[in-house]
Amino acid sequence: MNNRVVLITGASSGIGKDTARAFARLGARVVLCARSSDLLDELAGDIRLEGGTAWALPVDVTRREAVIAAVQAVLRQWDRLEVLVNNAGVGYSGELVSMPIEQVQKLVDVNFLGVIHFTQAVLPEMIRQGVGQIINVSSVIGKRATPGHAVYCATKFALNGLTEALRVEVAGHGIRVSLVCPTLTDTPFSEHSGSDGRPRSRPRRPSAMSPAAVAQAIVKTALKGRREVVLSWPAKAMLAMNVICPRLLDWGMAKWWKRH
Repeated sequence: MNNRVVLITGASSGIGKDTARAFARLGARVVLCARSSDLLDELAGDIRLEGGTAWALPVDVTRREAVIAAVQAVLRQWDRLEVLVNNAGVGYSGELVSMPIEQVQKLVDVNFLGVIHFTQAVLPEMIRQGVGQIINVSSVIGKRATPGHAVYCATKFALNGLTEALRVEVAGHGIRVSLVCPTLTDTPFSEHSGSDGRPRSRPRRPSAMSPAAVAQAIVKTALKGRREVVLSWPAKAMLAMNVICPRLLDWGMAKWWKRH
């Protein structure tokens, strides 16, 4: 990763923040993208103090023109961009019947269209270079949906389909496209996923993965060119059960949903 340019969305906290640090420690020049300029500046400063190279570049992934301008700024600065990590995302929990359409639209805009905006912005340069990698951060529940997260799951299912199709489309240009599917992760993400749109404090679950562990999986995916990574054995077991006995899994999830 020495001197490679790596752009990470959603870099101000959680998985994105730890991913930026991990890439920087390997010598990459990291571009930090998110809406919060203060948090990005703080992270960039920390990375520089550790001897790394970082550039804080505030941008809203839902604003297509702003995304294009950000990518063009990176190319003017370093004349290349080898790795894109599409990590930015939002989530809401609650039944579909009561979810405001504004929240539905936000989920689609950030989790799916935001990925398309950045991917379309970087692809022409990667094709010109003849090399590049796009890593899309999805979720285990983008492979098997869970009650209470219908629209969030739908955006991740869409992201998975986008990843599979794009992988084949750009294979002839030397570009790799990878999918990383974490399970529940110990980040501030879930604190802002209430169906009423307001932050809510939630107890940390002992079973949750650390953002650092997910970050290491993302970096390993970049280094080894892995096609797809599903994190945690319980998640893999759930996906296997969904293939072998989906009705049993439906029954179990219905029981869980009734209790909660």
